[in-house]
Amino acid sequence: MKADGIYIYSIVADDNNPIMSNYSFDLLFSCSNDKLEWLYLDDGVRFCIPIKKENGDLYDSIEDFLSNRPKQLDLKLDYKYKIIEHKSNHNIGEYYKNIYRPVVSYKLQRFHLVKKDGMPISDSYDDISIWYYRNEYLSHLRQLELILEELKNVFRVIEPTIDNKDSYGNTLRNIIILSCTEIDCMMNKILKSNGYNVKDDRYTTKDYVKLKGALRLDEYSLEFNEYEGMGVFSPYSHWNKEQPTQSIPWYDIYNKVKHDRQTNLKYASMDIALASISAYAILLFSQYGIDNFIWKDHMRRFFNLTKRPYWQLEDFYIPHTHEIIAKNYPFKE
Repeated sequence: MKADGIYIYSIVADDNNPIMSNYSFDLLFSCSNDKLEWLYLDDGVRFCIPIKKENGDLYDSIEDFLSNRPKQLDLKLDYKYKIIEHKSNHNIGEYYKNIYRPVVSYKLQRFHLVKKDGMPISDSYDDISIWYYRNEYLSHLRQLELILEELKNVFRVIEPTIDNKDSYGNTLRNIIILSCTEIDCMMNKILKSNGYNVKDDRYTTKDYVKLKGALRLDEYSLEFNEYEGMGVFSPYSHWNKEQPTQSIPWYDIYNKVKHDRQTNLKYASMDIALASISAYAILLFSQYGIDNFIWKDHMRRFFNLTKRPYWQLEDFYIPHTHEIIAKNYPFKE
């Protein structure tokens, strides 16, 4: 008997089909008591519509559905195919607060290219998390723009090359502090909003490191479009719970230069400033996504994302039918 929940069925053309072998057609279903209800995704709509058979019955199986396809579905199965079942980790309309996942889109419910391992290409899903946090998102982007302006001022004096990466100064220190203060603010918010609370509201990197897996922070890398000679930054790649501060050197140096400027100013380098800004930007990606018009309008000219998480269909958020439902992320101790 099939477990209740949300399922995505991929109708994948037979590998021997020279025309269709790179294409898939995906269908979304809700399962209850071993019966299926199709969740129809209309073009341009960010919610799904439950659909039964014309007589009001539910479908017995995906095969039953394909044999009795409703009129809303424009799908001709005049080729050999296989069916791949994906059990979603989420129910209809559920999402983790300030934790990004792609959202199943109407674009998935049409023929689309798939990668070799079956994962749909990026235009098969939406980034719609921004609609729930628009003002918050814009506020963080404005702050990032201000920090990038400060960085440009530095580069009017110091050439952004690898040879100068250890150059340091007060403006670079300020950039590090501003970036990491924003990171502190966002990480506090994410933990709190997902029900993770600590005594006296004093969060530290021992708590923040729990976000590494939830946000998949270590799977992101980027470079600066205008300063690509400075290399690729992966600011969370070595973050670990055994050394939650020291394993992210940019944050460790933030603490040093914040509390003792005179002694530690030499650590406030160009390289650390760029790593801190990278960490800020990646924390935004991991909350709101990157394939949205707000990011493209404000930030795409500054950053090139060289690596990002690989999302399985099971990870995708499911569009709502009536309302969105926030749930807490299950942080592990």
